[in-house]
Amino acid sequence: MSGSGMTRRTWLTWMSAAPLAALIAPRRVRAGWFDALFSTPARTTPAITPNKDFYVTSCCSTPRPPKPEHWSLTVKGLVNHPITLRYDDVLARPAVREIVTLECIGNPIGGESISTAEWGGIRLAELLSEAGVTPGAVDLVMRAADGYSDSFPIRRALESDVLLAYTMNGDPLPREHGYPVRIIVPGIYGMKHVKWLTELEVVDQDYRGYWERKGWSDEALVKLRSRIDAPGDGEQVPVGVVTLRGIAFGGRSRVGRVEVSSDGGRAWQVASLAPPLSPHAWTHWSYAWRIPRAGSYSLTARAIDDAGAVQSADAGDPFPGGASGLHTVRVTAV
Repeated sequence: MSGSGMTRRTWLTWMSAAPLAALIAPRRVRAGWFDALFSTPARTTPAITPNKDFYVTSCCSTPRPPKPEHWSLTVKGLVNHPITLRYDDVLARPAVREIVTLECIGNPIGGESISTAEWGGIRLAELLSEAGVTPGAVDLVMRAADGYSDSFPIRRALESDVLLAYTMNGDPLPREHGYPVRIIVPGIYGMKHVKWLTELEVVDQDYRGYWERKGWSDEALVKLRSRIDAPGDGEQVPVGVVTLRGIAFGGRSRVGRVEVSSDGGRAWQVASLAPPLSPHAWTHWSYAWRIPRAGSYSLTARAIDDAGAVQSADAGDPFPGGASGLHTVRVTAV
């Protein structure tokens, strides 16, 4: 899976512990010194994630970066004109930039395996048009230098927002983020944004990649969700006006509204939204919460997309198609 939220070791540990965590989480005790073990500090989430802070996951070891003159990308399969590109060939083509949010399919509700960057590269659709996709094409298969592979429908590959990216926030792709070239396909979970590309093959069948063969979603469409960044879970806040803030993201569904509740979801108030940096980026939200009195409060956020669909409140594990549910933090007003 793609994209400092979880390292490969952390990801594997989380996956092995997830069933147990699901069993014990509802019984969590929050009293005295024990609170500190489960409290979450407030977060500050910049509009663009610095490269060093961008989440990283991978099924395999990060391959040794090739020398540019030794790297190539082959386009083959159901095409009229197979193509082989060298790194200099990619750099010589007209470049575009897109701000895109990536999220790991294993990201839990309220988790940190979601980040945003400005990606620079070339449009995949133009390359495929040059190759000439033939009738009967179903999927585009992507293969990487670490042995990883995945796919998504050829009709999506031919849309203009899919990139072969070679820069990240203005710099050449860092090694852990796919140098020299990776795929960026907005609206699909990070496992489809294949890094360290070496081959693209157009095929006439539904190809199942590494994670799909383990039971994860093949479509992997990003779910509508929101997160509370401040205050943090377990935090004490002063009675008065406190600014709640966070992010919301819906993949290809644009966020139309974010609502917050301070009473566990019985009543909802509309938050203010900052304009996203692109149609493919997360939305920052804020709400001036007037605390009426000292005590304990349960804060919850939910997103509504611009078509009126409301974020699901049904709690679900990340497996197989991404986590669902509403992010809630508990605070004490003093």
